[in-house]
Amino acid sequence: MSLLLLGKIEFVFPCTAQQLDREIQAPAATGLPSSLLLPSSSPIYLFPSVSNMLQFIYLVATILLSLVSAPCQACWKPAVNFKGPSVAIDPFGCNPERAKLQVKNFISQLKRRRHSSACAEHWWIGNLAELKAKAKEQQTTIADIGCNKAYFSATALNYLAPGYGNHLQLFYKVHEARGVYEKPCGGCNECLQETPSRIVGSQATVDVFCFEPSEIHGTSLTQARDALYGPPDSTSKPAGKETKVNFHITQAAVSNFSGIARFPVNCTGNICSLADKDQQTQEVKITTVDDLMRSRGLAYLDVLKIDTEGFDPAVLAGAYESLANQRVGLLSFEYHKLWNQSGSTLKQCVHYLDDLGYSCYYDGPVLAKVSGSCWKDAYEIRRWSNIVCVRRGTGMEKELYAGSYLASAKGKTDRRKAKNLKTSKIG
Repeated sequence: MSLLLLGKIEFVFPCTAQQLDREIQAPAATGLPSSLLLPSSSPIYLFPSVSNMLQFIYLVATILLSLVSAPCQACWKPAVNFKGPSVAIDPFGCNPERAKLQVKNFISQLKRRRHSSACAEHWWIGNLAELKAKAKEQQTTIADIGCNKAYFSATALNYLAPGYGNHLQLFYKVHEARGVYEKPCGGCNECLQETPSRIVGSQATVDVFCFEPSEIHGTSLTQARDALYGPPDSTSKPAGKETKVNFHITQAAVSNFSGIARFPVNCTGNICSLADKDQQTQEVKITTVDDLMRSRGLAYLDVLKIDTEGFDPAVLAGAYESLANQRVGLLSFEYHKLWNQSGSTLKQCVHYLDDLGYSCYYDGPVLAKVSGSCWKDAYEIRRWSNIVCVRRGTGMEKELYAGSYLASAKGKTDRRKAKNLKTSKIG
């Protein structure tokens, strides 16, 4: 029976490197679920008797219950025979000397500023805004998974829709007024951040897709959205604003499968997750990045942000098809000790993304590259941090490299190389 359900089990639970590389046949064209088909060229039904059928139903029910009661697992490709396009070669690798020097600089920065990556200000969003302005692109799409109080999206909007004022402080005022938050300013005191010093102009439209399973957060987000931007998809911009912000809010969790899960009822903090079993919980919908892109008809995400308190690897697994098809420009996710809930490591996820054509860095004032030949086991720090990844062969790849230890270590020659590299798209 493990063979019959292998496709589903591999996608939800940890697997070996051999299983990761093995090709499993996709569901046949009959439309039947893959769990009801043997891995062969034609469908073979599995129920020769009523007894067999009842045993099968019991096993399926057990597995479905495990999806709710156990943490989602790992950062693996879904077990289908999916072939993505060939990916660009990484032009900005490390030789042993540069890799060693970068680790030294990164650790030194963490000692000086413990939360330099955890509370990164995501300066690279400003670079994205500049590239879009130069290319005369007037629309940006952001998916904010684990939206919480929407401070990541507000940071992005400070660059992309500056005509509203400081979006961080605008959201904060709504959260504080509700009186339900112990720390309405955010875990990094985001509400105290000033507006960016370099603003290149406004986008005509910014679409934000905010996914947040907490009902309390959802209420605050809706109040803030309606007061600041109005309902999404409205044809008119707020009076006096250059940018139409379509802020879509969905009360749902995101992982590596679609269905139903349980989430804490009274979540007002920053670290609530699907693993919180000792609190009162309620049912919430759960989906994947791939499913939400299909359901929303989204062709491309300029930025995909993930902050799901230890379940980021599972979300990455559920974004496999979108990432393999290069439909995400920039990817930002959180990494820390809570990853033990999803059974994955930073090394696994970085290699997974490297195979899909993305180069990853520790986020912070200066970026530290962790992909390919730059990886060192010293980066597996299991400390609250942020990782930013970029699609290779794009303008934003150059921008991230230019803001990294690698460029500063090699000086002006390498920075000039980054600026002169021919690319196909912005990000």
